[in-house]
Amino acid sequence: MKSLFQCNWYTEVNRTTNRQLKSKTSYLDTQREAAACLLVDTNTFIIGDAVLEEQRSFESIGSRSRQVAPLIGSQAHLGAGPNLKKTAAFLDDPLAVALFAESIKGIIQAERFLLEERGYASLEDFFLMWRKNGLNSCCLYSNLDRVAFNKIDRGDYLRPEGNLFVRFKTQNLYRLGQEQYLLTGYFSDSRHETSVILKLKGTTVIEADGGFVRAPNPICPEADIVLSNLLGVDLKGLAKKEIAAILGKGQGCVHMIDLVNDCTQILSYLQLSR
Repeated sequence: MKSLFQCNWYTEVNRTTNRQLKSKTSYLDTQREAAACLLVDTNTFIIGDAVLEEQRSFESIGSRSRQVAPLIGSQAHLGAGPNLKKTAAFLDDPLAVALFAESIKGIIQAERFLLEERGYASLEDFFLMWRKNGLNSCCLYSNLDRVAFNKIDRGDYLRPEGNLFVRFKTQNLYRLGQEQYLLTGYFSDSRHETSVILKLKGTTVIEADGGFVRAPNPICPEADIVLSNLLGVDLKGLAKKEIAAILGKGQGCVHMIDLVNDCTQILSYLQLSR
């Protein structure tokens, strides 16, 4: 087995002074090193600054930074998609847009530690918001009749200092033999831990494994079964919406869908092994 390519993502959300949050997603792969940084108001989640840092790329070595104007003044919360589309046109860099999307996801995940600042009267009000906005978005929010929100550990919503949220993701591509590859993805954050292990012939899945190690609710691991839907699927060039449909949409897991999508993005490097 020969390693061909690997990439690593790290998102961290911290409180800063002056009622702000800093969310930064750092990225490192075989050819590139970059980071997407957001400064966000703690109460409104309005983005005060957005900077793309580039430390290393295939073309050059040397640090440089660029302010990303389309994100400034927008809200780092649900519904950020239109502003990310503007960012895509502004940067013309799909990876950079993905990094800013991860930084926004980190802010959203950190909200549960900011209930007073965000204007929630109680933890129950926060749950109601997610029951409404997350409805049918994943296996958890598609089966709310089976979720006992009143039994959720409130200690998981108390983190007044230090990191409010941390997430690691990594993907690896290996050559096993003639036209056979192993593609793996691992995902771990403050609430979830899951993996995807795919054996490929060319870019077509011939074996699929993985699943949850840790999840916020016993319902979440039920999404593991949909990984078998990838058998026989050619992953190269597959759009995220197509991946979501294959992995069960609202009965699947958004994090698993994201992870498989991340894995498919590195398949263009297969040409390096031929």
